[in-house]
Amino acid sequence: MLIRDVSDQQLVPAYGIQFQQIYPHAGEDAADWGVGRCVVEPSRQTEPHSHVEHEMFVIVEGAGVITIDDEEQEVGRGQAVLIPAGARHTFANRSTHDRLVFLNVYWPPSLGPVDL
Repeated sequence: MLIRDVSDQQLVPAYGIQFQQIYPHAGEDAADWGVGRCVVEPSRQTEPHSHVEHEMFVIVEGAGVITIDDEEQEVGRGQAVLIPAGARHTFANRSTHDRLVFLNVYWPPSLGPVDL
């Protein structure tokens, strides 16, 4: 059994926001899939980027605007966003006082396609 402390003390800078690798606990190089926790402070956003993996964001606190390639959509707590491998994306927290917190789950295309 692996139990991880999921707290702000575990966050480190990544992609212009704060990030915690939850699994694999040895870091992203230990497995080709994983789960992380992301915190976007008010009026901040992730750096625009893409990955070779598929990615899913599950919003657990706050709201924001996700941009995937040329498509932009408002999303908030209780919603999930699927991002296909290779898609350029950024997630902006437009609130001036509330944090945006989401879990990200990522996996390689070899584990299965993304059905959009």
